[in-house]
Amino acid sequence: MQRQSSSFTIRHANSRDVGHVSDILTESFYRSSDRKVNFLQRCFTDWFYPLLRYGIMLDLSSRVSEKAPCYACLIATHPANKSQAIASLEICMRYVPIKPHHKFWLGHEMQQHPYIFNLAVHPQWRRRGVAKQLLQAAEKTVQQWGFSRLHMHVLEDNQPARNLYERMGYRLYSQEGSLTYWLMGSPRRFLLQKKLEEN
Repeated sequence: MQRQSSSFTIRHANSRDVGHVSDILTESFYRSSDRKVNFLQRCFTDWFYPLLRYGIMLDLSSRVSEKAPCYACLIATHPANKSQAIASLEICMRYVPIKPHHKFWLGHEMQQHPYIFNLAVHPQWRRRGVAKQLLQAAEKTVQQWGFSRLHMHVLEDNQPARNLYERMGYRLYSQEGSLTYWLMGSPRRFLLQKKLEEN
């Protein structure tokens, strides 16, 4: 699968892309300037950055090489350098509640559905529409697998991501993390769902 717009090309990742994608994931989730961290957290992250990246690279490499039937790692590249990923996301099958709820999830009946995770864009390429293109490609991939619903999580305090997902038709399906929110002030995780239109 390869899709190209005026700016970006979206394609499936291969083993040669693992290093670049690992850099993007580590930078986005552990050292991004968008995240609010104190001085000690920043020092800790900088010190362990190579180890964090190595762990991410091993995990990603095993998923990409395994070639599971309902798994995909999609990357975006720019025409200036088609061999280097500037953004990525992954899709897998994950258990989600059959019925939406807004309380503690334990005991609810679960079923596997396609699920987006590890959506990350290199800091230099953010706010240019690449995340939107990746999501659109993910939706087409899931439809090719024969599914009509797609899920993902977003943190309550990640307003830019929430705005993007809402514009693209993702709606709140379930709310998680209320206990840690009340006890520790950690942001809640919102499980979003989108019903995909038939082709």
